[in-house]
Amino acid sequence: MIILDIPKEFQPNYKSIYPGYSSGKNMEEIFFEFFSKTKNEIETTNIEYIYLPVFWTSYYVTNNYAKNIDRLYNWLDQLDKTKNYFTIVQYASGIFVKNFDLNILVFSAGGGGLNINNNITTRELNYYGLNRSCFCGEKGDYDIPLMCLPLIPSLKINKSIFCSFMGRFDTHKCRIDMRNLLQHNNKFVFYESLGFEQYKQILNSSIFTLAPRGFGYTSFRIYEAIMADSIPIYIWDDKRVLPFSNKINWDDFSIIIHQNDIHMLPNILENTDITKMQNNLQKIKHLFTFEETFKYITNSLK
Repeated sequence: MIILDIPKEFQPNYKSIYPGYSSGKNMEEIFFEFFSKTKNEIETTNIEYIYLPVFWTSYYVTNNYAKNIDRLYNWLDQLDKTKNYFTIVQYASGIFVKNFDLNILVFSAGGGGLNINNNITTRELNYYGLNRSCFCGEKGDYDIPLMCLPLIPSLKINKSIFCSFMGRFDTHKCRIDMRNLLQHNNKFVFYESLGFEQYKQILNSSIFTLAPRGFGYTSFRIYEAIMADSIPIYIWDDKRVLPFSNKINWDDFSIIIHQNDIHMLPNILENTDITKMQNNLQKIKHLFTFEETFKYITNSLK
């Protein structure tokens, strides 16, 4: 497999601060290390894919959140359009291009694929007196889990909370709807953002974890819940992002619900076979690691 030698400015030295407990490496950097160590062992069939190791998230963040990226646009435009490429991106909006003439497979953790950076891809929405941006562009070719280091540990403690959510409520309308519709039900517990230690405890203590989308189509919380042996409740809007869907059935171990159906959650959870779902979660939990995701990416290229 070929790893394209790219200008170093597209691999900026940036320490991520999101999530707040992150070690500082985004997924692009983490997988670049995987590919760099194993490139001579990776074989592709039929189509030769060239890896573009751009640190998309770090580059966008350090360039005014993708507002000043002309140099990257120009470099992408100079690539050989007869070749086939692939890349990994964490940034919720995916990869911004001038046009769609680049043959590139996008393995997307944040949900977004190839997109034009305009007001169709990212819209300004008004809800509950707030003005917020919301990603609504094209998905990636392959969904992969949205994770960061350190991974949430499984503490194997008593699950004393029926259903919980901890985090911001204002990043998408569905989050405020979720709180407004469920907060008066004593089986649902809501927390403002707390520290990492409390977050680990809450996840590990929860039978169910609410994991609504935010600015992007997905959430770190879905995968953090799985790591903590908590059944994730993914609340989606216009597009669903569910990694490994060609290998596993998400309905076996999670609750997938549209934002218009949040009011139905108490009844849905009341009629859920929790033990069966917890057992099913244990069967697929091993997939949600960087090592297994790397295997999934390389196998997808064959």
